[in-house]
Amino acid sequence: MKRWDLQSNQIALVDINNFYVSSERAFDPCIRNKPVVVYSNNDGCVIARCAEVKAMNVKMGTPVFEVRKLFEEHGVVARSSNYTLYHDMSCRFVASLEQFCPDVEQYSIDESFLHFRGFGEQLAAHCQRLVAAVCQWTSMPCCAGIAPTRTLTKVCNHFAKTLGIPGGVLQLSSEYQRQQLLKQLPVSEVWGIGRRLARRFTPIGIETAWDLSVSHIPTMRKAFGVTIERTIRELQGIPCIELTPLDEAKNEIVSGRMFGQHITDFDGLMASIANHVLLTCEKLEAQNGVAGRLAVSIQGRAPGGDWLEQSAYTALSPASSAPQVLAQAARSCLREAFVRGHEYRRAAVMLSTLEIASESQSDLFGVNSTKADGVANCLSAVNKRFGRGKVVLGSAKLSENWKMKREFLSPAYTTDFSQIPVARAH
Repeated sequence: MKRWDLQSNQIALVDINNFYVSSERAFDPCIRNKPVVVYSNNDGCVIARCAEVKAMNVKMGTPVFEVRKLFEEHGVVARSSNYTLYHDMSCRFVASLEQFCPDVEQYSIDESFLHFRGFGEQLAAHCQRLVAAVCQWTSMPCCAGIAPTRTLTKVCNHFAKTLGIPGGVLQLSSEYQRQQLLKQLPVSEVWGIGRRLARRFTPIGIETAWDLSVSHIPTMRKAFGVTIERTIRELQGIPCIELTPLDEAKNEIVSGRMFGQHITDFDGLMASIANHVLLTCEKLEAQNGVAGRLAVSIQGRAPGGDWLEQSAYTALSPASSAPQVLAQAARSCLREAFVRGHEYRRAAVMLSTLEIASESQSDLFGVNSTKADGVANCLSAVNKRFGRGKVVLGSAKLSENWKMKREFLSPAYTTDFSQIPVARAH
Protein backbone atom coordinates (compact mmCIF):
# COMPACT_ATOMS: atom_id res chain seq x y z
CA MET A 1 0.00 0.00 0.00
CA LYS A 2 1.24 3.46 -0.79
CA ARG A 3 0.64 4.62 2.78
CA TRP A 4 3.46 2.27 3.94
CA ASP A 5 5.94 3.63 1.39
CA LEU A 6 8.75 4.74 3.70
CA GLN A 7 10.05 7.17 1.08
CA SER A 8 6.79 9.17 1.23
CA ASN A 9 5.76 11.66 3.89
CA GLN A 10 6.31 10.33 7.40
CA ILE A 11 5.37 12.03 10.67
CA ALA A 12 7.21 11.57 13.97
CA LEU A 13 5.67 12.51 17.30
CA VAL A 14 8.32 13.25 19.92
CA ASP A 15 7.29 13.93 23.49
CA ILE A 16 9.00 14.20 26.85
CA ASN A 17 8.24 11.51 29.40
CA ASN A 18 6.47 13.06 32.43
CA PHE A 19 7.51 16.54 31.31
CA TYR A 20 6.94 18.52 34.54
CA VAL A 21 8.69 15.87 36.63
CA SER A 22 11.54 15.56 34.10
CA SER A 23 12.04 19.35 34.15
CA GLU A 24 12.35 19.29 37.94
CA ARG A 25 14.76 16.35 37.88
CA ALA A 26 16.95 17.91 35.18
CA PHE A 27 18.39 20.48 37.60
CA ASP A 28 18.13 18.55 40.86
CA PRO A 29 20.16 15.29 40.77
CA CYS A 30 19.09 14.52 44.35
CA ILE A 31 15.57 13.62 43.21
CA ARG A 32 16.37 11.70 40.02
CA ASN A 33 16.09 8.34 41.80
CA LYS A 34 13.18 9.32 44.02
CA PRO A 35 9.42 9.33 43.34
CA VAL A 36 8.35 12.86 42.35
CA VAL A 37 5.00 14.62 41.87
CA VAL A 38 4.11 18.14 40.76
CA TYR A 39 1.15 20.01 42.27
CA SER A 40 -1.34 22.30 40.55
CA ASN A 41 -1.97 25.97 41.35
CA ASN A 42 -2.11 26.60 45.11
CA ASP A 43 -0.75 23.07 45.67
CA GLY A 44 -4.26 21.69 45.39
CA CYS A 45 -4.05 18.61 43.13
CA VAL A 46 -1.52 16.23 41.62
CA ILE A 47 -0.99 17.16 37.95
CA ALA A 48 2.23 15.30 37.11
CA ARG A 49 3.57 11.96 38.35
CA CYS A 50 6.66 9.92 37.70
CA ALA A 51 6.34 6.23 36.87
CA GLU A 52 6.88 5.21 40.50
CA VAL A 53 3.96 7.32 41.69
CA LYS A 54 1.73 6.06 38.89
CA ALA A 55 2.48 2.55 40.17
CA MET A 56 1.02 3.63 43.53
CA ASN A 57 -2.31 4.09 41.67
CA VAL A 58 -2.30 7.86 42.19
CA LYS A 59 -4.55 9.33 39.49
CA MET A 60 -4.17 12.62 37.65
CA GLY A 61 -6.05 15.38 39.49
CA THR A 62 -6.10 13.62 42.85
CA PRO A 63 -6.51 16.17 45.69
CA VAL A 64 -3.30 16.49 47.69
CA PHE A 65 -4.99 16.00 51.06
CA GLU A 66 -6.11 12.51 49.99
CA VAL A 67 -2.59 11.26 49.27
CA ARG A 68 -0.43 13.32 51.64
CA LYS A 69 -0.05 10.44 54.10
CA LEU A 70 0.77 8.00 51.27
CA PHE A 71 3.46 10.33 49.96
CA GLU A 72 5.01 10.67 53.43
CA GLU A 73 5.13 6.90 53.84
CA HIS A 74 6.87 6.35 50.48
CA GLY A 75 9.18 9.38 50.57
CA VAL A 76 7.58 11.07 47.57
CA VAL A 77 9.15 14.44 46.70
CA ALA A 78 6.60 17.18 45.94
CA ARG A 79 7.13 20.26 43.78
CA SER A 80 4.84 23.22 43.14
CA SER A 81 4.18 24.16 39.51
CA ASN A 82 7.13 26.18 38.17
CA TYR A 83 5.71 27.47 34.89
CA THR A 84 8.68 29.70 34.13
CA LEU A 85 11.01 26.70 34.25
CA TYR A 86 8.65 24.53 32.20
CA HIS A 87 8.29 27.14 29.47
CA ASP A 88 12.05 27.54 29.15
CA MET A 89 12.62 23.77 29.07
CA SER A 90 9.94 23.48 26.39
CA CYS A 91 11.79 26.05 24.27
CA ARG A 92 15.02 24.08 24.70
CA PHE A 93 13.21 20.89 23.69
CA VAL A 94 11.86 22.43 20.47
CA ALA A 95 15.26 23.99 19.67
CA SER A 96 16.83 20.52 20.00
CA LEU A 97 14.28 19.01 17.61
CA GLU A 98 14.98 21.72 15.03
CA GLN A 99 18.59 20.52 14.83
CA PHE A 100 17.30 17.25 13.31
CA CYS A 101 14.25 18.36 11.31
CA PRO A 102 13.48 21.70 9.62
CA ASP A 103 9.71 21.12 9.75
CA VAL A 104 8.73 21.05 13.44
CA GLU A 105 5.07 21.51 14.35
CA GLN A 106 4.75 22.19 18.09
CA TYR A 107 1.57 20.60 19.44
CA SER A 108 1.89 21.32 23.17
CA ILE A 109 4.44 22.28 25.79
CA ASP A 110 6.01 18.79 25.76
CA GLU A 111 5.32 17.28 22.34
CA SER A 112 5.86 18.14 18.69
CA PHE A 113 5.16 16.61 15.29
CA LEU A 114 8.13 16.37 12.91
CA HIS A 115 7.61 15.96 9.15
CA PHE A 116 10.10 13.87 7.15
CA ARG A 117 10.35 12.78 3.52
CA GLY A 118 12.81 10.55 1.70
CA PHE A 119 14.52 8.97 4.73
CA GLY A 120 13.25 5.48 3.97
CA GLU A 121 14.44 2.80 6.37
CA GLN A 122 16.97 5.21 7.88
CA LEU A 123 14.30 7.33 9.57
CA ALA A 124 14.07 5.17 12.70
CA ALA A 125 17.85 5.37 13.21
CA HIS A 126 17.74 9.14 12.63
CA CYS A 127 15.02 9.53 15.27
CA GLN A 128 16.98 7.36 17.70
CA ARG A 129 19.88 9.81 17.37
CA LEU A 130 17.37 12.63 17.91
CA VAL A 131 15.99 11.04 21.09
CA ALA A 132 19.50 10.47 22.45
CA ALA A 133 20.50 14.07 21.68
CA VAL A 134 17.42 15.55 23.37
CA CYS A 135 18.17 13.50 26.48
CA GLN A 136 21.81 14.61 26.44
CA TRP A 137 21.13 18.29 25.78
CA THR A 138 18.14 18.76 28.10
CA SER A 139 18.51 15.88 30.61
CA MET A 140 14.89 14.93 29.84
CA PRO A 141 14.02 11.46 28.49
CA CYS A 142 11.71 11.27 25.48
CA CYS A 143 10.18 8.80 23.02
CA ALA A 144 9.16 8.97 19.36
CA GLY A 145 6.48 7.30 17.28
CA ILE A 146 6.65 7.33 13.45
CA ALA A 147 3.69 6.75 11.12
CA PRO A 148 1.91 8.24 8.06
CA THR A 149 -0.75 10.07 10.17
CA ARG A 150 -0.77 12.05 13.39
CA THR A 151 -3.22 9.69 15.12
CA LEU A 152 -1.08 6.66 14.30
CA THR A 153 2.06 8.46 15.54
CA LYS A 154 0.24 8.84 18.86
CA VAL A 155 -0.36 5.09 18.89
CA CYS A 156 3.29 4.34 18.12
CA ASN A 157 4.50 6.82 20.71
CA HIS A 158 2.23 5.21 23.32
CA PHE A 159 3.76 1.78 22.76
CA ALA A 160 7.31 3.14 22.49
CA LYS A 161 6.83 4.58 25.97
CA THR A 162 4.88 1.79 27.68
CA LEU A 163 6.82 -1.15 26.20
CA GLY A 164 10.23 0.42 26.71
CA ILE A 165 11.25 0.03 23.05
CA PRO A 166 15.10 0.07 22.73
CA GLY A 167 16.19 3.49 21.51
CA GLY A 168 12.80 4.96 22.42
CA VAL A 169 11.54 4.88 18.80
CA LEU A 170 8.77 2.82 17.20
CA GLN A 171 8.09 3.12 13.46
CA LEU A 172 4.91 1.82 11.83
CA SER A 173 6.03 0.21 8.57
CA SER A 174 3.42 -2.38 7.54
CA GLU A 175 -0.29 -3.13 7.51
CA TYR A 176 0.23 -6.18 9.73
CA GLN A 177 2.03 -4.06 12.35
CA ARG A 178 -0.77 -1.47 12.27
CA GLN A 179 -3.41 -4.11 12.92
CA GLN A 180 -1.50 -5.68 15.79
CA LEU A 181 -0.92 -2.37 17.55
CA LEU A 182 -4.52 -1.21 17.18
CA LYS A 183 -5.87 -4.52 18.50
CA GLN A 184 -3.85 -4.06 21.70
CA LEU A 185 -4.85 -0.42 22.30
CA PRO A 186 -8.04 0.37 24.27
CA VAL A 187 -10.23 2.80 22.35
CA SER A 188 -10.10 5.26 25.27
CA GLU A 189 -6.35 5.69 24.57
CA VAL A 190 -6.91 6.86 20.98
CA TRP A 191 -6.05 10.53 20.41
CA GLY A 192 -9.22 12.61 20.74
CA ILE A 193 -11.46 9.86 22.16
CA GLY A 194 -11.09 9.74 25.94
CA ARG A 195 -13.03 7.80 28.56
CA ARG A 196 -16.36 9.59 28.22
CA LEU A 197 -16.68 8.96 24.48
CA ALA A 198 -15.30 5.43 24.90
CA ARG A 199 -18.24 4.62 27.20
CA ARG A 200 -20.61 5.56 24.37
CA PHE A 201 -18.77 3.15 22.06
CA THR A 202 -19.13 0.15 24.42
CA PRO A 203 -22.83 -0.61 23.64
CA ILE A 204 -22.01 -0.83 19.91
CA GLY A 205 -19.12 -3.23 20.42
CA ILE A 206 -16.16 -0.86 20.00
CA GLU A 207 -13.59 -1.75 22.65
CA THR A 208 -10.24 -1.31 20.90
CA ALA A 209 -8.67 1.08 18.42
CA TRP A 210 -8.92 -1.71 15.83
CA ASP A 211 -12.70 -1.96 16.36
CA LEU A 212 -12.96 1.77 15.74
CA SER A 213 -10.78 1.65 12.62
CA VAL A 214 -12.99 -0.97 10.93
CA SER A 215 -16.33 0.57 11.95
CA HIS A 216 -18.83 1.77 9.33
CA ILE A 217 -17.79 5.34 8.57
CA PRO A 218 -21.16 6.81 7.40
CA THR A 219 -22.89 5.41 10.50
CA MET A 220 -20.18 6.71 12.85
CA ARG A 221 -20.22 10.12 11.21
CA LYS A 222 -24.00 10.38 11.58
CA ALA A 223 -23.87 9.31 15.24
CA PHE A 224 -20.71 11.06 16.44
CA GLY A 225 -19.79 13.75 13.90
CA VAL A 226 -17.11 14.44 11.33
CA THR A 227 -14.31 14.50 13.92
CA ILE A 228 -14.76 10.77 14.59
CA GLU A 229 -14.75 10.10 10.85
CA ARG A 230 -11.39 11.82 10.57
CA THR A 231 -10.04 9.81 13.48
CA ILE A 232 -11.16 6.55 11.85
CA ARG A 233 -9.52 7.46 8.55
CA GLU A 234 -6.32 8.44 10.36
CA LEU A 235 -6.29 5.06 12.12
CA GLN A 236 -6.56 3.50 8.65
CA GLY A 237 -3.42 5.40 7.59
CA ILE A 238 -5.10 8.21 5.64
CA PRO A 239 -3.90 11.70 6.75
CA CYS A 240 -6.80 14.11 7.27
CA ILE A 241 -6.22 15.99 10.54
CA GLU A 242 -4.48 19.36 10.43
CA LEU A 243 -3.40 21.30 13.51
CA THR A 244 -4.04 24.94 14.33
CA PRO A 245 -0.68 26.73 14.74
CA LEU A 246 0.06 27.66 18.36
CA ASP A 247 1.07 31.17 17.29
CA GLU A 248 -2.16 31.85 15.38
CA ALA A 249 -3.77 35.16 16.38
CA LYS A 250 -6.47 34.65 19.00
CA ASN A 251 -9.94 36.19 19.04
CA GLU A 252 -9.95 36.44 22.83
CA ILE A 253 -7.21 36.60 25.45
CA VAL A 254 -7.91 35.52 29.02
CA SER A 255 -5.80 35.51 32.17
CA GLY A 256 -7.16 34.33 35.50
CA ARG A 257 -6.20 32.34 38.57
CA MET A 258 -7.38 31.15 41.97
CA PHE A 259 -5.97 33.05 44.95
CA GLY A 260 -3.69 31.54 47.56
CA GLN A 261 -6.19 32.73 50.18
CA HIS A 262 -9.60 34.36 50.20
CA ILE A 263 -9.58 38.15 49.70
CA THR A 264 -12.10 40.64 51.07
CA ASP A 265 -10.58 44.04 50.24
CA PHE A 266 -10.72 46.00 46.98
CA ASP A 267 -6.96 46.68 46.86
CA GLY A 268 -6.13 42.96 47.00
CA LEU A 269 -8.48 42.27 44.10
CA MET A 270 -7.13 45.23 42.13
CA ALA A 271 -3.55 44.00 42.57
CA SER A 272 -4.56 40.64 41.12
CA ILE A 273 -6.48 42.26 38.24
CA ALA A 274 -3.55 44.57 37.42
CA ASN A 275 -1.18 41.61 37.17
CA HIS A 276 -3.61 39.80 34.87
CA VAL A 277 -3.82 42.95 32.74
CA LEU A 278 -0.03 42.89 32.33
CA LEU A 279 -0.12 39.22 31.30
CA THR A 280 -2.87 39.80 28.74
CA CYS A 281 -0.94 42.80 27.36
CA GLU A 282 2.09 40.57 26.77
CA LYS A 283 -0.03 38.12 24.79
CA LEU A 284 -1.71 40.97 22.92
CA GLU A 285 1.64 42.49 21.99
CA ALA A 286 2.86 39.09 20.74
CA GLN A 287 0.17 39.10 18.05
CA ASN A 288 0.55 42.85 17.38
CA GLY A 289 -3.02 43.51 18.43
CA VAL A 290 -5.24 45.96 20.25
CA ALA A 291 -8.38 45.24 22.26
CA GLY A 292 -11.75 46.93 21.83
CA ARG A 293 -13.41 45.35 24.85
CA LEU A 294 -12.29 44.41 28.36
CA ALA A 295 -14.16 42.28 30.90
CA VAL A 296 -13.39 41.54 34.54
CA SER A 297 -14.86 38.60 36.43
CA ILE A 298 -14.50 37.76 40.12
CA GLN A 299 -15.73 34.71 42.00
CA GLY A 300 -17.06 35.52 45.44
CA ARG A 301 -19.70 34.84 48.06
CA ALA A 302 -21.41 36.41 51.01
CA PRO A 303 -20.36 34.93 54.39
CA GLY A 304 -21.71 31.38 54.50
CA GLY A 305 -23.21 31.62 51.00
CA ASP A 306 -22.52 29.90 47.68
CA TRP A 307 -19.74 30.92 45.31
CA LEU A 308 -21.05 33.09 42.49
CA GLU A 309 -19.44 34.75 39.48
CA GLN A 310 -19.75 38.52 39.16
CA SER A 311 -18.54 40.28 36.03
CA ALA A 312 -18.49 43.64 34.29
CA TYR A 313 -17.21 44.85 30.96
CA THR A 314 -16.44 48.07 29.12
CA ALA A 315 -15.76 49.09 25.53
CA LEU A 316 -12.40 50.67 24.73
CA SER A 317 -12.50 53.54 22.28
CA PRO A 318 -10.12 53.73 20.61
CA ALA A 319 -8.95 50.13 20.91
CA SER A 320 -5.75 49.92 22.94
CA SER A 321 -2.95 47.64 24.08
CA ALA A 322 -1.44 50.06 26.64
CA PRO A 323 -1.33 48.45 30.13
CA GLN A 324 -2.20 51.68 31.95
CA VAL A 325 -5.25 52.25 29.74
CA LEU A 326 -6.47 48.68 30.22
CA ALA A 327 -5.77 48.80 33.96
CA GLN A 328 -7.85 51.95 34.31
CA ALA A 329 -10.71 50.29 32.45
CA ALA A 330 -10.32 47.17 34.60
CA ARG A 331 -10.52 49.26 37.79
CA SER A 332 -13.84 50.70 36.63
CA CYS A 333 -15.17 47.22 35.91
CA LEU A 334 -13.97 45.92 39.26
CA ARG A 335 -15.73 48.74 41.10
CA GLU A 336 -18.94 47.71 39.37
CA ALA A 337 -18.60 44.02 40.26
CA PHE A 338 -17.10 44.32 43.76
CA VAL A 339 -19.38 43.92 46.77
CA ARG A 340 -18.02 45.03 50.14
CA GLY A 341 -18.23 42.33 52.80
CA HIS A 342 -17.97 39.43 50.34
CA GLU A 343 -14.93 37.17 50.15
CA TYR A 344 -13.33 36.30 46.82
CA ARG A 345 -11.25 33.36 45.61
CA ARG A 346 -10.62 34.04 41.93
CA ALA A 347 -10.25 36.90 39.46
CA ALA A 348 -9.83 37.02 35.69
CA VAL A 349 -9.41 39.53 32.85
CA MET A 350 -10.60 38.93 29.29
CA LEU A 351 -9.74 41.01 26.22
CA SER A 352 -11.95 40.67 23.16
CA THR A 353 -12.87 42.49 19.94
CA LEU A 354 -9.21 42.13 18.99
CA GLU A 355 -7.76 43.85 15.93
CA ILE A 356 -4.37 44.19 14.30
CA ALA A 357 -2.85 47.39 15.64
CA SER A 358 -1.98 48.78 12.21
CA GLU A 359 -5.54 48.19 10.96
CA SER A 360 -7.39 49.51 13.98
CA GLN A 361 -9.88 52.34 13.40
CA SER A 362 -8.85 55.48 15.31
CA ASP A 363 -11.33 57.73 17.10
CA LEU A 364 -11.45 61.23 15.60
CA PHE A 365 -12.73 62.76 18.85
CA GLY A 366 -11.02 60.35 21.24
CA VAL A 367 -7.98 60.80 23.45
CA ASN A 368 -4.59 60.89 21.73
CA SER A 369 -2.96 57.54 22.55
CA THR A 370 0.60 58.48 21.53
CA LYS A 371 1.71 59.14 25.12
CA ALA A 372 0.10 55.97 26.45
CA ASP A 373 1.72 53.93 23.67
CA GLY A 374 5.11 55.43 24.49
CA VAL A 375 4.84 54.42 28.14
CA ALA A 376 3.67 50.95 27.12
CA ASN A 377 6.58 50.49 24.71
CA CYS A 378 9.06 51.59 27.39
CA LEU A 379 7.58 49.19 29.97
CA SER A 380 7.67 46.32 27.46
CA ALA A 381 11.29 47.03 26.42
CA VAL A 382 12.53 47.12 30.04
CA ASN A 383 10.80 43.86 30.97
CA LYS A 384 12.04 42.10 27.83
CA ARG A 385 15.61 43.09 28.62
CA PHE A 386 15.66 42.55 32.39
CA GLY A 387 12.91 39.97 32.89
CA ARG A 388 9.15 39.89 33.46
CA GLY A 389 7.92 41.98 36.36
CA LYS A 390 10.94 44.28 36.70
CA VAL A 391 8.69 47.28 35.96
CA VAL A 392 4.96 46.97 36.67
CA LEU A 393 1.94 49.15 37.23
CA GLY A 394 1.66 50.69 40.69
CA SER A 395 -1.71 49.02 41.25
CA ALA A 396 -0.05 45.60 40.83
CA LYS A 397 1.82 46.21 44.09
CA LEU A 398 -1.16 47.22 46.24
CA SER A 399 -1.21 43.77 47.86
CA GLU A 400 0.34 40.32 47.59
CA ASN A 401 -2.41 38.39 49.38
CA TRP A 402 -3.76 37.16 46.03
CA LYS A 403 -0.62 35.28 44.99
CA MET A 404 -0.71 31.52 44.59
CA LYS A 405 0.32 29.22 47.39
CA ARG A 406 3.49 27.49 46.18
CA GLU A 407 5.11 25.96 49.22
CA PHE A 408 7.29 23.53 47.26
CA LEU A 409 8.43 25.83 44.44
CA SER A 410 11.81 24.99 42.90
CA PRO A 411 14.27 27.76 41.89
CA ALA A 412 14.14 29.53 38.52
CA TYR A 413 17.24 27.64 37.39
CA THR A 414 17.33 28.98 33.82
CA THR A 415 15.88 32.50 34.01
CA ASP A 416 17.25 34.13 37.19
CA PHE A 417 20.98 34.70 37.65
CA SER A 418 20.62 34.64 41.44
CA GLN A 419 19.13 31.12 41.27
CA ILE A 420 21.55 29.46 38.83
CA PRO A 421 22.64 26.04 40.16
CA VAL A 422 26.03 26.00 41.82
CA ALA A 423 28.39 23.00 41.59
CA ARG A 424 31.03 22.65 44.32
CA ALA A 425 34.11 20.46 43.95
CA HIS A 426 35.48 18.77 47.05
